[in-house]
Amino acid sequence: MSPSITSWIVVLFGVFGTLFALCALVPIPGNTTSRFSMWHLGFGLPGSELSTLLITIGVALALAGWSLGAGTTLPGRVGLALHAVALLGLALALWRGRGAREVIEAAFRAAWGPAYEQEIAPSRRPLLERKLQAGRWWQPFAFRHPAVDWQRHLPYVADAHPQQYLDVLVPREPAPGPMPVLLNIHGGGWMIGRKGTQAMPLLMHMASHGWLVLDADYRLSPGVRMPAHIVDVKHAIAWTREHAGDYGGDPRFIVITGGSAGGHLVALAALTGNQPQLQPGFEGADTSVQVVVPFYGKYDLLGEYQPDPAFADFMAKNLMPGSRQAHDALWRSMHPASHLSSIDAQRAPPFLVLHGTHDQLIPLAEARWFAGELRRRYAGEVVYVELPYAHHAWDLSHSLRADLTVEALQHYLELQYARWCRRHGFEPTPALVRAQSTQ
Repeated sequence: MSPSITSWIVVLFGVFGTLFALCALVPIPGNTTSRFSMWHLGFGLPGSELSTLLITIGVALALAGWSLGAGTTLPGRVGLALHAVALLGLALALWRGRGAREVIEAAFRAAWGPAYEQEIAPSRRPLLERKLQAGRWWQPFAFRHPAVDWQRHLPYVADAHPQQYLDVLVPREPAPGPMPVLLNIHGGGWMIGRKGTQAMPLLMHMASHGWLVLDADYRLSPGVRMPAHIVDVKHAIAWTREHAGDYGGDPRFIVITGGSAGGHLVALAALTGNQPQLQPGFEGADTSVQVVVPFYGKYDLLGEYQPDPAFADFMAKNLMPGSRQAHDALWRSMHPASHLSSIDAQRAPPFLVLHGTHDQLIPLAEARWFAGELRRRYAGEVVYVELPYAHHAWDLSHSLRADLTVEALQHYLELQYARWCRRHGFEPTPALVRAQSTQ
């Protein structure tokens, strides 16, 4: 290959590397329906969370270009300079992720005091293991864990639609008692996405450390319209409560988590537990949850914090059976804030709301609005965390920020499990010595 061709290839890859770094470092206002926001996320999320892998690839490409003579031409030197800028930017993006755990734990200390970890059951403290392992950052989507049996594609309703299935992640080592349960609901704008692809660093870590974990699909738009999505989520909760014991789980204690559209759905599910109008055909099933952890959720479906005609049009065309004017009651029922006062303090599950300051799709101000509404009108406990420099969907792959987030969330979930056990007079299921495994 001639130095001229090599030089232009180096320029091309240098431009891409610079875009990854630039979008990772420079935020834009969140906009759910903007194509530019999606484009920015397409570069910014990998630049932020796959920075270790991209740095390695960038160094290899720059060295290859130099060895093939790119440095002997002006375009080649420009391309190598772009690589240098990109590598510095990606290194800064990686460095920015280092404080994620401390930011989350600072919110915990503000909520419960500096010694909050002492509330975690002593019998389960051996489970509190570091998630941070840099070797995984070069295999960011290698999720399987040797200590976890991943049972896939179980229907959670009779005559299930292809999207009414869930996965169960079961610790291979049997627990000495019933395990707390974690149920995940994926995001994707209510129109795309599937189980087994989102929040997997958290799900695998918890499944390998004494938790029964489930990951559910739900029917997607435009094939179905709301409220089908939340009805499916409630079906998944009901199935979990009925069958968790079959896999060693404790059906009395269910945590529900999800990101983006999944964040909306888990917040809505937590606020509407056991509401019969959202449980057609299974009105008597218990769909309450004990803790809810929404990530970067879309909470404002009615434009209460800020009118958004483009999003309202998107909903009317793709998610709802029609316009708000024609279906106002349904629109309001799908808006989590409509239900904040409908649940008393005894039944209100604790909320942990997380959002990234660099979210391209859902404005940070929207998360602040929802957290403010929770604190003002909701009877339950609320903890709100803003993760500095985090982009939308920062927890999808193994990365420095995602791993540190998982570590902090394990502490949170164990704390809530211990507090729930104390309130109800139960003993937390103790940890097994073998649970302290290396990931």
